[in-house]
Amino acid sequence: MKRFVIIILLIGCSSTLTAQPLLPDSLRYAFQQATADLVKFKVSRAIYTFYEETNRDSALHYASFRYELAKKYKRRLEEAYTQGQVAYQQIYLGRFSEALTNLTEAIQIATDSKEANTWELTPFPGPGKNRLISLSMLNHMYGHLKLQTGSTESLYYFKEGRRIGLEAGNDFRITVGDMVLATNYLSLNQPDSALIYAREGERYGKQGGVTKYLAYIWSVMGDIYRKNGSDSMALFYYHQSLQSGKATGNFTVVAGTYEKLITYYMERKQADSVLYYASINLPAIKSLGAVTSFVASEVNLGKAYQHLATAYIMKGKVDSSNKYLQLALTVKDSVTGEKLKRLAAFQRLTLDEQVRLQNEEKERIAAGNKRRLYLLLAGIAVALIIIGLIYRNNRQKQRAYEQLQRQKEETDLQREKADAALVELKSTQSQLIQSEKMASLGELTAGIAHEIQNPLNFVNNFSEVSSELISELVDEVNKGNTAEVKAISGDIQGNLEKILHHGKRADAIVKGMLQHSRSSSGTKEPTDINELADEYLRLAYHGLRAKDHSFNATMKTNFDESVGNISVIPQDIGRVLLNLLTNAFYAVNEKAKQGLEGYEPVVEISTKRMGSKVEVKVSDNGIGIPSPISEKIFQPFFTTKPTGQGTGLGLSLSYDIVKAHGGEIRVATKEGEGSEFFFSLQA
Repeated sequence: MKRFVIIILLIGCSSTLTAQPLLPDSLRYAFQQATADLVKFKVSRAIYTFYEETNRDSALHYASFRYELAKKYKRRLEEAYTQGQVAYQQIYLGRFSEALTNLTEAIQIATDSKEANTWELTPFPGPGKNRLISLSMLNHMYGHLKLQTGSTESLYYFKEGRRIGLEAGNDFRITVGDMVLATNYLSLNQPDSALIYAREGERYGKQGGVTKYLAYIWSVMGDIYRKNGSDSMALFYYHQSLQSGKATGNFTVVAGTYEKLITYYMERKQADSVLYYASINLPAIKSLGAVTSFVASEVNLGKAYQHLATAYIMKGKVDSSNKYLQLALTVKDSVTGEKLKRLAAFQRLTLDEQVRLQNEEKERIAAGNKRRLYLLLAGIAVALIIIGLIYRNNRQKQRAYEQLQRQKEETDLQREKADAALVELKSTQSQLIQSEKMASLGELTAGIAHEIQNPLNFVNNFSEVSSELISELVDEVNKGNTAEVKAISGDIQGNLEKILHHGKRADAIVKGMLQHSRSSSGTKEPTDINELADEYLRLAYHGLRAKDHSFNATMKTNFDESVGNISVIPQDIGRVLLNLLTNAFYAVNEKAKQGLEGYEPVVEISTKRMGSKVEVKVSDNGIGIPSPISEKIFQPFFTTKPTGQGTGLGLSLSYDIVKAHGGEIRVATKEGEGSEFFFSLQA
């Protein structure tokens, strides 16, 4: 009964792995329907991944197809990456020379290439890291080549591939790097180091979803625990590896793990288990089509036949064991001969490469010697030139020194003249600024004179009337007319009140004039900006009227009552207002002189609270300012007025005053239509 069950199991397991794994219909259909090469490249990547560890011939076919597409479109990084995939399959098909050629070319291409957007290279991409990912993969594959050709340099290249994978932050590249490093350290009899890398690989593999190669890592962990004498843990990881390898189509790991289980049960003389695993391993190896495998477990068809022969020997079945021994010898002789042949070709290629590198080194040394000779000759020539230059310079030095002394004397003289000119310029500038202030004061004085005239007229008129009323009062007192005396007394009292009112008004105007005429104290004080703006609007208007009695203009105000008092230096802000308003009245007067039909000169001043600031706007409908010069009006000594009518300092001083108050001043103007000046102050 037991024998019958084993036979049934062998038949069932063999049937599952005898044939090459079938490509999913979805991938086959997508590849057949693809018309664009970019789509073919992408779909063939998925097909390659499917065959990568299940059938190396098919994997090589699709890797080569992708490589040719990359070459066709001169996609250099894609070319390097796919050439590395081609080399990987060639290595485990025993074609070492071809793999070496491909890897050497691919590493050079990837090294020389710049980072670029690529077609889909891998199921585990890294945006902006394609070059690093390619170099990591190619170093990893070079490690495989060194491993299969018996070179101890494999460890270096595997570590380099992992290092670059870490730099790129690519979990897949780190996982496969840890995987092969664990195998290498185990082969070097360093199970502790091997376990560290295996666990690291397991962590990165789970983190990055690298399920296909977790099977390999678990298989290696089984080897480590087996070497440490923990058979139960070893079997646990072997079976976990088989389950994962079958689920992900990783026949390389499946076949390798079967080999390990066969060896394990051979050591324990368990013939049934040896026969079971040897039987199901044979179709897996046939499907894979490899002639070699990873170092942890050498896998090939000859060895599979040998294991079956051993199993039948253990079972006492001589005929079956002889059959498989004969097959094993035949395949081994073929595989060994082919492998030796290919190793010899690889060694010849390696030797040729070494000779080529030696020749290149000789040529490089010869070229270096020639360069050094040329540099030496050039150095001698330069030294001679320098000596000649030094000699010539020494001869010229004395003449230059004498000339320098003369130039110094001349420079000192010019500097003295420049200093004198600077003193004179500063004096002239001070005079011009004072002139501007005096001009401003003159305009203000003319306005003030007009303003004072009105209250003085009232004072004179009411004084004359009061004098006449006093005479009448005396007459009425003499007559004893008490009622009339009282009435006249009331009129006199009213007149005196009006005289007092207009006298105070004149006094306020005079005080304002004195405040404007004296130098600013520089002390800020709470000031009603609306009242200040209204006062200077009238003063500026009357100042122009005093010069030109024919001038008339409409004055408008639009004050924001919420502005209130703000902290400013009133004399300075008064100068700003006077400059802007005087310019505005000048502009409308000039336009009025043009005699335009229906033109009415209008000057408006307004205030507006804007958050923590107060904005004052002076606008007119005068001649405006031409665009080419509107940006220059705040520059010192720049004026649009005719010669003799302006110093060009008014707006410059206004600009400085507003800036000193922490504000901004700007203009909006259109030639022929008028101007608007804005300045802001902290509320």
